[in-house]
Amino acid sequence: MSHKLIAFDIGKIPKNFDLDSPPLTGLDYLYRVQIESKTCPKVVVSNIDKTKYLDRRTVRVDVCNGFIAARPGFEPDSEWQDEHLETFRDYKLKIWENREQLKEKFPKRYFPPIHKKDDWCFYCLGAEKYKLVKEDESESSRDTEVELSPKRARFSNSPNEPLLSIMLHLNQRRIITLLTYHVDWLEITGFSDLQGKWVYALLVRMETPLDPDACDLLRRLARLCSKLRYELSTSDDEFLKPLNLILSIVAHYFDQKDMSDDFVGDSSK
Repeated sequence: MSHKLIAFDIGKIPKNFDLDSPPLTGLDYLYRVQIESKTCPKVVVSNIDKTKYLDRRTVRVDVCNGFIAARPGFEPDSEWQDEHLETFRDYKLKIWENREQLKEKFPKRYFPPIHKKDDWCFYCLGAEKYKLVKEDESESSRDTEVELSPKRARFSNSPNEPLLSIMLHLNQRRIITLLTYHVDWLEITGFSDLQGKWVYALLVRMETPLDPDACDLLRRLARLCSKLRYELSTSDDEFLKPLNLILSIVAHYFDQKDMSDDFVGDSSK
């Protein structure tokens, strides 16, 4: 049986204690505090009339966060999800613990300056996807001419994979910037196996705690991946598992729980 610990023992309140007279000593004051505390409820809830503040409200919050829940049969299996999240955590830990040794083992290869978005598009996605992206941008800007710059022309037309000789030599600012580029390109080109690899590698290198910009970027990525998943015609589609993996990482590793099928399912009950 547990007993409530007393911070300051003032003894029992005298039977002839007069509450009407002003406190003359410290004990008199403490007796009054003890008597008043017994009359206070354990939980107090303020009753606020919210209607009188409606005309003063400057911000409206949309309950819908833009995440599209999986249709039946398209959601990730919980056992599969746990297994792949554990693998993701292991990759992050190993790279973090051995990053200096790995940098020596995988020396930096040439890649574009981070502010050269077009060069990175050509470098990551290759000439074919680069042309798609530029054509989309040209239509938006009413510029129909798509050319390769002299520097970009020296890259191979084939896309590059996210090798350690690249990923280990990007700091956090560059990781966030490059992931932003990939989200932009995903909106134009749709999902591909190669872009799935790049997004996964960038998430492995992303550090926590997240700053507001990084958090907003991950939520944008989750909304987009949920949309791309919703557009799949069959649950046998080759892109279902990689999309579910990215969604699982954002929701459960980076703690964006409302960007998950579990959260949407629970909140609708």
